Amino acid sequence: MKKLFKILVTLLVAISVVACSGGGNGGGETSSEPVEVVFWHTLTDHDEEMVQEIVEKFNASQDKYTVVQLTQPLDGFEAKVYEAVTNGTGPSLVWLYPGTATEYVDEGFSLDFGQYLTDDEYKNRVSDGVYAASTDYSDGKLHALVCTLTGSIMFYNKELLEKYNLEIPQTWDELYEACKTVVDGEKAEGNTIMGFGPDSVDVVGIDVLYQLGMAYIDDNNTANDWTDQKFVDWIDWWKKAEAEGYFQLVDPEGYHSGPFGNQQYFCYMGSSAGMNYITPNGFTIVTGPVPQVAGGRKYNELTARALVGFTKDETVDAGAAAFASFFTQAENNLPFCQKYSASTPFKDVETSDVYKEYFNGSVAQQAFASMLDYMYARKAVVGQTTCKEAIIQALKTAIVSGEDTLTALTAAQAQANAALSE
Repeated sequence: MKKLFKILVTLLVAISVVACSGGGNGGGETSSEPVEVVFWHTLTDHDEEMVQEIVEKFNASQDKYTVVQLTQPLDGFEAKVYEAVTNGTGPSLVWLYPGTATEYVDEGFSLDFGQYLTDDEYKNRVSDGVYAASTDYSDGKLHALVCTLTGSIMFYNKELLEKYNLEIPQTWDELYEACKTVVDGEKAEGNTIMGFGPDSVDVVGIDVLYQLGMAYIDDNNTANDWTDQKFVDWIDWWKKAEAEGYFQLVDPEGYHSGPFGNQQYFCYMGSSAGMNYITPNGFTIVTGPVPQVAGGRKYNELTARALVGFTKDETVDAGAAAFASFFTQAENNLPFCQKYSASTPFKDVETSDVYKEYFNGSVAQQAFASMLDYMYARKAVVGQTTCKEAIIQALKTAIVSGEDTLTALTAAQAQANAALSE
């Protein structure tokens, strides 16, 4: 049905063009107005300002296209994009994960940047792994341009670590004990503080599944490991820590970075890109690796952010590709990574002196780099958006609402498997 819709839209556009051009006899006038390219993202504050700077530079560099960047609410963004794109009202470009394109390729909605970019503009500038993630689709085409690499790291209050003579925890059990020590110690002095909270609920679930030796989405494209007793037991362990007041899965503010900066948390787990959003009030930030299951597989999720495009018509698509190429150029990617607190996927940026100075001065980037040997990207498959929402809901239902863990995971597993089998 979606393919038929796409064909009909294409035909209508073609008919409209012919009609406006006087039947193709050369008698019509070509509009001198630049073609509009719409770019949606969820970036805010300094990141949004950086995007706007790049957009303004691109618009001033030529007169064929005008890029319009629109900031969208983070909550429900992927679902909003899908609805808009499949209804023919969506943007030309979005800032999301490379795997996002998977949902659109088979329907013919996803833009192939390979039609417009040379190898020297992208392929030859990134590693084989990054290029594989950019082309890991059913047709093997270039449907995403990876621009930044980030991943979850741990942020700690240095003064509290030193006050209680604590080392940075390496395992989940060590994290629990450290949080218990700090929270109980502060409580004894009349101070209220939370131990630990994560910004991304889905990343916690995914990391732990793999650390336990299982998979978030297995080789058969199922979520069958979600109901394994080892995972159930681990979530119940978290529920106990939450009930005791040492862990908090969801903060009322939505993110834990703000409360952490105000000394309401001893530590939190968030993206390395979140470093610039923390304003420490009276303490020093130190960073560390994401805790691991003792004796398990070492694992942390690697997050690649990319430009993903959607087809409109030949002119708009060319404009979207032109802006995407401009966005990835070294002179734009370097300051963007600095603002975004991210690592670059581009070799020419990585080897620059300015980038090396930035990397060596960032505790967030150093924590991120310390885990590169065991960081992996999320599997890109059709149905992944539903899987993400399902595991988030399951963890919230079990931990926050206090419902039976296995029941919550069984419902989420069924929802995920239904999406993966479509």
